[in-house]
Amino acid sequence: MTKINNFEERHLKLPLEYRVIGDMMNRLKDATGKERFVLLQKLNRAVRIMEIKEAYDPSNPANFGIIQHQQVGSPEDVVLNAGFDKEKQMIQGAELEDVDEEFNDVKERDDILIDKLDAIEKKIEGKLELLDHTFGKKGRALEEEIKDLVEERNSLSEKSRRPMYRKGFDVKVIDVNRTCKVTKGGQIAKFTALLATGNYNGVVGFAKAKGPTAKIAIQRAYEKCFQNLHYMERYEDHTIAHAIQAKYEKTKIYLWPGPMRSGMSAAGRTVETVLYLAGFSNVKTKIIGSRNPLNVIKALFIALNAIETPKDVQQKFGRTVVESYLL
Repeated sequence: MTKINNFEERHLKLPLEYRVIGDMMNRLKDATGKERFVLLQKLNRAVRIMEIKEAYDPSNPANFGIIQHQQVGSPEDVVLNAGFDKEKQMIQGAELEDVDEEFNDVKERDDILIDKLDAIEKKIEGKLELLDHTFGKKGRALEEEIKDLVEERNSLSEKSRRPMYRKGFDVKVIDVNRTCKVTKGGQIAKFTALLATGNYNGVVGFAKAKGPTAKIAIQRAYEKCFQNLHYMERYEDHTIAHAIQAKYEKTKIYLWPGPMRSGMSAAGRTVETVLYLAGFSNVKTKIIGSRNPLNVIKALFIALNAIETPKDVQQKFGRTVVESYLL
């Protein structure tokens, strides 16, 4: 055991930046509220720093033949001279107070909008009570005032419905279903929209919403997507760590890791879209049973959340995990 630990420390030691990013990703799984907001901001900036370092690192094999032979500074100098003040503070270990200020500003704006909406609702209720006992010109004037208040309320509600975490995320429509209810007065149509969102870097979510029209249903699902985000650990940034199977209702799904550049062999457009949004590029899948889009997505999320990374296995058994060819 001691020999394996020494070998790992000597030959498999990760850079400090990767270890910091890994710790933040593990903390993100259990974080909520303000802590989750701060972690997302820090992760975004840390990834940007690593991309800049790798792009300007002459010792990186991926840059051979791309970077010209000229006098360049170290990756730290590139970051410092590029105007990334926040990244500079992050490298030096300084506290990002502006993140807290941004979160507080967003929360304060939301509270102000909610107070305004409550005040408008009270005004509308009061004028509706007066309208029952008012007729003629005064009644028509009251109706105009109520219409103006309703328009103002709708405009404010549109502002308050903008989700907080949209930067870097892509949203895809998975399914839109139309249902019709027959009544004495005629047919009442309703639409159900299923959307998935992800940042192609391990964070993915989905949401389902209903509405009288397809546009409203999609808008409601779009807003709910950002309230149901999950972090999926990727093995070597392109596949899953091991094969897994999961079941939800009558849907059973199988996932296998694929080698580099083997591509995606997904069982259906739904699974392929969600895996691409999560950042997976080499995964093999198979579905048995019902292919209802919602059941397929739920089974897929159950499977992805059940995958154990090498770090999880190490914590579970108290053993150091290394590649088999090193033993």
